[in-house]
Amino acid sequence: MVIGVARAEEPATGLTGDLRELQRQLFAARRAVNMFGSNVNQAAAAANATGELPGWAVEAVQLCAHAVARLDQVTALIDRRLR
Repeated sequence: MVIGVARAEEPATGLTGDLRELQRQLFAARRAVNMFGSNVNQAAAAANATGELPGWAVEAVQLCAHAVARLDQVTALIDRRLR
């Protein structure tokens, strides 16, 4: 069963399923924050070339703020479960 769960052949249940979901959420938030770093580099290059930030920069900052807020939520959830 453990090998089946690890291979996602069998549904995860109980604590394993909870941890798997938390891990998925953390990876998604991490990916979003990494993408933001790439967007900052692109925005800086555009600003240096044109003297103005691209219009999408505001949305990128909002997406990063959302990802960080989600990280805070998942961290708090983990903290509550560990107590």
